Amino acid sequence: AVVGGGIGGIQASLDLANSGFKVYLIEGSSTIGGTMAQLDKTFPTNDCSMCILSPKLVECGRHLNIEVITNADIESVDGEPGNFTLTLVKGPRYIDQEKCTGCGVCAEHCPVGAADSYNEGLKRRKAVYIRYPQAVPLAYSIDRDTCIGCGVCERVCLAQAIRYDDKMEEEKLSVGAVLLAPGFEEFDARLRPEYGYGRYPNVLTSIEFERILGASGPFLGHVLRPSDGRIPRKIAFISCVGSRDPKVGRGYCSSVCCMYSTKEALIAREHMEGIEPTIFFMDMRSYGKEFDKYIDRAEREYGL
Repeated sequence: AVVGGGIGGIQASLDLANSGFKVYLIEGSSTIGGTMAQLDKTFPTNDCSMCILSPKLVECGRHLNIEVITNADIESVDGEPGNFTLTLVKGPRYIDQEKCTGCGVCAEHCPVGAADSYNEGLKRRKAVYIRYPQAVPLAYSIDRDTCIGCGVCERVCLAQAIRYDDKMEEEKLSVGAVLLAPGFEEFDARLRPEYGYGRYPNVLTSIEFERILGASGPFLGHVLRPSDGRIPRKIAFISCVGSRDPKVGRGYCSSVCCMYSTKEALIAREHMEGIEPTIFFMDMRSYGKEFDKYIDRAEREYGL
């Protein structure tokens, strides 16, 4: 059992499956892909994130040795090494995953809108939705917190996949080993109110800015201010917010914000030439392979 369907869990599942092991890939949300699915580019090569991830998503979904289990949480693990029993609680999707063809007709006709968590609330989606176009499994879900139960999606679904009476299920798995790839939680920037996040519309977190940079994001890859839709001239990147900060219980370095702030500043310049980005930081910790050269190139060639 591989717990966590982000890029780490996906790669681990593929490595194990290609070595002949039967793998259960368990993910808490409705689709695998994790945070990497939200990124525009990756450092230090500036390769397209989805171009790297998509083939792995497809391979994971089609691999005969991998069973993808979504909307699932682990309630308990019993047994001993070599003989574990996992008790899973599977949340309702309200759409039959086996019948759904991913055609999207239900979403087209749905009259209710909701904040799109994939785009960090910067865009709206329908109450019946798929997290992103390349999602695996390619099956829609109904957000019952916003769904008004009008029945439109049920009437237009030719596959008859709508299940309003879907219930939570319990499932037990017998496995020999459990590999944990739970990913990470994003820091809540509201814990440092002096920076204005949550009070000023143009103060964003890095993942929100990542979606702005994305071609599938709220502004289709154009760098625009959320407040008025205009192109900003100067952008400040403040690193180390919530990192190395005992006041908010984070006494350690995040190990990535030096690189992704540099990457986002560089990509912003590529998208809109007139933008002037400035990065504020405590120490530049570009420790990985080719990372320091990336920082040098950003300063030398892009004038960051």
